[in-house]
Amino acid sequence: MGKELARLMAKEGISQSGLSRATGVPQPTINRILSQVTQDPRRDSMAALANYFGVPIDSLYSNALPKKGSNKKINSVEEIYSRILGLSKTERSKLFSKVADRFNQ
Repeated sequence: MGKELARLMAKEGISQSGLSRATGVPQPTINRILSQVTQDPRRDSMAALANYFGVPIDSLYSNALPKKGSNKKINSVEEIYSRILGLSKTERSKLFSKVADRFNQ
């Protein structure tokens, strides 16, 4: 969960203290999540973080996307949807263009 939060923070260009101010989640809590000291943070803290980034809360509990070369299988439409929501606008645009190209052949 720390890796996914770090990825979202980097994408948004927000610091731990900025995220804390924006969400009300204490900065030490954010730091413990990022450093993976806290393995089970309070659900309300995770909801505030997910809400800020506009992603489903479940996407913060695991990496939103598998690494290249990963053999991890996607188990449901909900998981696919959750992963798509974790993409940036640019990444989603590229994905949807690829899908449209593939099905318009």
